[in-house]
Amino acid sequence: MIRQRLEIKLGQKMVMTPQLQQAIHLLMLAKLDLREEILQETQTNPLLELEEEGDWEDSVPESSIDHLPADSENRETVPEEETNPDPLMSWDYSLHEDMDDSGLYQEERSIREDPESDFSYEKVLAAPTTLEDHLIWQISFREMSPVEKELAHFLIGNINEDGYLAVSEEEIPESLRTDPEMFPRVLSWIQECDPPGVGARNLRECLMIQARMLHLEKTVVWSVLESHLDEFMEMKYKGIARALSVSVEDIQEAGKIIRKLEPKPGRPYFRDMAMPISPDVRFYDAGHGEIRVGLNEEGVPRLRIQSAYKSLLKTMEKKDKTREYIEEKLRSAMWFMKSIEQRKKTILRVAEAILRHQEDFFRRGPLGLKPLVLKTIAQDLGLHESTISRVTNQKYAETPFGIVELKFFFSGGLPSQSGSEHSSVSVREKIRDMVHGESKSAPLTDQEIMNRLGKEGIVIARRTVAKYRMELDIPPVNKRKQERAV
Repeated sequence: MIRQRLEIKLGQKMVMTPQLQQAIHLLMLAKLDLREEILQETQTNPLLELEEEGDWEDSVPESSIDHLPADSENRETVPEEETNPDPLMSWDYSLHEDMDDSGLYQEERSIREDPESDFSYEKVLAAPTTLEDHLIWQISFREMSPVEKELAHFLIGNINEDGYLAVSEEEIPESLRTDPEMFPRVLSWIQECDPPGVGARNLRECLMIQARMLHLEKTVVWSVLESHLDEFMEMKYKGIARALSVSVEDIQEAGKIIRKLEPKPGRPYFRDMAMPISPDVRFYDAGHGEIRVGLNEEGVPRLRIQSAYKSLLKTMEKKDKTREYIEEKLRSAMWFMKSIEQRKKTILRVAEAILRHQEDFFRRGPLGLKPLVLKTIAQDLGLHESTISRVTNQKYAETPFGIVELKFFFSGGLPSQSGSEHSSVSVREKIRDMVHGESKSAPLTDQEIMNRLGKEGIVIARRTVAKYRMELDIPPVNKRKQERAV
């Protein structure tokens, strides 16, 4: 039996207002992209203008947004004697002062009429498609729930330039881990996208994804990738052949196919030109052994509200349509400026928290790096993990040991015999140093590297050593010996 009834329930939910969406968007942007966003905003909002150096004292204070009327009904007109309008300043004049009789701006007209000008609309090229754009476009055709879509975008945003997923399941925000089966499901959808092998978490998975797309599951190629990739990298064909009960020739034929697979599926989307990196923060030695961090605002334009529009606003009637338009743009400009200031504060807070947790790095270099996860910084600052992820993505820091991405300071840990943990980054550096100082005639095997690390109290498997070695682009022992013997 169907009945109708009324119920009152008390609940909480988060509403993403346009202003909050804008603040999150600005927080995600890299520094160079933020500059473009600011310049674009000055084009769409006539009340905003760029500050010239030395004019910062004229900028509208951040607190002014709190005093802006919420609607046009509760506003008071400024007394006439307090206004000092510019006779040349009018709505018509401000928008059309640079326009000639034909409706073209003077600068545009001069470009069109000058036959010697190098400008051509045909020469303006669209920005190249990034790997992230390409993946988001493909995944958009799949039917997904809102949470699945959010997780898909989060994972795609954490795929590095090589095409590998650079975040573990444990680092995914808890709000996206409500269903334990959702992560493998969404990841499998991404791994079905082009380019083949994208979204893999390691080399083995990357190559097996490509082999699956070629329907090689029941072949020697699949068996080699699944169980003997390390031996294959060391060219131990006879041992693989014995283990798989096939001939050495079969392994060699399988090797020809494996070598045609792409170990870095994101490579085609690399930009030909090196993009300049401007650090967002600087870690520096303040003397007496004290390390400090500060924002680097170089290259980021500062904004202010045009004073002419503020004067114009004082002279207009309360219910004037033009006044309503100006006030709407004023609120938009104020919120945009406040969002930029909040972005600066959040980045600086995260950088200061990183300094507290990774101070040894700034004194000893990569060997002093400690295990650190996003959740630790999030709890330290009272922020959400997704916020920390946005802050550390495409944000760079200048350190005494070079410019690094903020994500560099976050890494998993390896246990030690003393019960503490070693950062995976510092362990990689130890492996690099060992290989750099090894004998040219007798290079270290992965087993020997594992044994040496064990003597330092680091508990690590040989397979993990091989994985780190490949990530460092260090060839296997037989190839190092051959290369150095040449």
